[in-house]
Amino acid sequence: MKRRESILLALGAAVSLSLLCPSLWRASLVPANFGDLYAYHIPLRHTVVSSLQSGRLPFWNPFIFCGLPLAANPQTALFYPVSLLAAVLPMNLSLTWDFAFHMLWAALGMMLLARREKLPAGVCSFLACAWAFSPFLLYRITEGIPTLLACLAWAPWCWLAFLAGRRGLLAAAWTLQFLSGHPQFLVVNAVGMAAWSLCHAQRGRLLGRLMIEAAMASGLAAVQWPATWEFLSHSVRKVWPQAFATAYSARPGALLTWLLPDVFGNPMNGTFRGYPSVFFESSGVFIGWLGLAAAALGLWRARAWRAWLLVALGVFLALGEHNPLYRAVCLSPAGLLRTPARYLFLSLWGLLLAAASGARFVFRGLPSSGVRAFLAAAAAAELLAWGHRFVVPQDAAPFLAANPAVARAVGGRLFRVLVDPALANPNKSMLYRAMNVNGYDAFYLSGYPDFAAASEGRAVADASRTYLSRAGTPAMRGAGVAYALTAGGALEAQAGALPLAYFAAQGVPFDQPRVAVSMERPERWRAGGSPPPGADRLVVTVPAYPGWRAWLNGKSVSPEPWGYFQAVNLPSEPPGTALFRAPATLVLDFQPTLWRFFMLIGMGSWAIWLYSWRGGRGLESMGVLPRSI
Repeated sequence: MKRRESILLALGAAVSLSLLCPSLWRASLVPANFGDLYAYHIPLRHTVVSSLQSGRLPFWNPFIFCGLPLAANPQTALFYPVSLLAAVLPMNLSLTWDFAFHMLWAALGMMLLARREKLPAGVCSFLACAWAFSPFLLYRITEGIPTLLACLAWAPWCWLAFLAGRRGLLAAAWTLQFLSGHPQFLVVNAVGMAAWSLCHAQRGRLLGRLMIEAAMASGLAAVQWPATWEFLSHSVRKVWPQAFATAYSARPGALLTWLLPDVFGNPMNGTFRGYPSVFFESSGVFIGWLGLAAAALGLWRARAWRAWLLVALGVFLALGEHNPLYRAVCLSPAGLLRTPARYLFLSLWGLLLAAASGARFVFRGLPSSGVRAFLAAAAAAELLAWGHRFVVPQDAAPFLAANPAVARAVGGRLFRVLVDPALANPNKSMLYRAMNVNGYDAFYLSGYPDFAAASEGRAVADASRTYLSRAGTPAMRGAGVAYALTAGGALEAQAGALPLAYFAAQGVPFDQPRVAVSMERPERWRAGGSPPPGADRLVVTVPAYPGWRAWLNGKSVSPEPWGYFQAVNLPSEPPGTALFRAPATLVLDFQPTLWRFFMLIGMGSWAIWLYSWRGGRGLESMGVLPRSI
């Protein structure tokens, strides 16, 4: 890399880090956000990291929705290397540095991609800034969703690997993009690559390359995707109505934000009338006036016609429910993705490709390197000025401060608590190790909305949250809800709550004798006691889900669904049995289906990948660096 380019990259890195100051070194601060960082990602990552620090993989999460898979949730980013920051830094600092790293990674990837296309140094810097500082990326910080920024940061690296043509390179980039936590942008990016390939003279070879790399990536990512796919297939996304699948569809008027991002208002000053998340999802396609001018020039030139295709395809898919033809897409697996507005990534990418073409034309016509540098700096400054309105520090204490009384009463106890739905952060119970029946997640088990509705007598669930409010119903007593946490922070004891395991006969639970329950770890439960006469099963209030195995008195048995939960059948009573039968001890253990097999597939795939790359020349083979370096 030339000295001038190294200096430009260093300046870009300094500017990127300055956006996040002073959150980068003050653990009490995080980038200001509209809640997801506090309500979702901090509790989730805290749960994962604490599990890893205790020496186990976090397969199951018992702390929200009565329990659901944990490692199968891609947003845990469990197998993503950058997530190790949370194991060595305070949680707030780790997430701020996560944002910082991926801003830098996005800029570096775009700069190297532009360099591979033999663009002038000024154009390379311009494109790196236009991508890394675009609202489409920076809004993810203000949303509070680090996994979205992480996945987007890999987009230029995927294109760089694809265009390089070296076998296995795109597969590795796709794998890391998938493991970063939000696979939706991987799919959207791959759609863009396929569309671009279809319009290429060598479409057959390019499409074949995509399919081969996808097959290789499925092996490299085998440690994650089978569990994630199983979770999806048993989640609410499998059964939710089309209205959920088309949530966050971009309105046609949102195209005006490509010119003026706050033409409909700004959630930072309260002038945007809709949900802030709608603004962040649909108003991010802005690359500055200079960038738009370069894109217009590039789109006008015949060589950038494939960029037109990506721009149009992004708009077509992003319209979602406002596009009558999108209904057919919803009926396909694409309907699992939700948030059609995220297809605007394709439009943004098309604009950047067009801007690259236009900027190349302009920069080659400028005789002075000073003028070229000024134009690149002006384009970056325009985007930074907008980004500074959104990326600001915030004191995290008011959102994360613990309630010691609640923590002492319910933390780590073997009963469930119902957190009032008026409290915005039901997942904070994860920080207390309290088992909450409400929760907030991108997707959860498909049977839970019906279970919640049966308890409340009405629908109390949406695509990502439940709103249970009645703690004393038979369903809640049967789920072991011993306390309700009111909106004011008071704990109210609930009489008649059953333990988390109990004997039952003919579908009716026994409240006596009490069953002793222990949770050795979230993935391993033990329950035991002497069955009363007539009892035909032992119920454990852990949701039925593939991967749970059971042993009754040391003998392997098959757990069966019992309503939303699961139970095992007890041995039949022989005639003339005593008043009390022999004690029954049940052990439940959870591990994702075929976990060891897929783990070995993943490890073997990476071993083969690394072996095939021995002696490789890295960036030299990608056309980024000359052989002499």
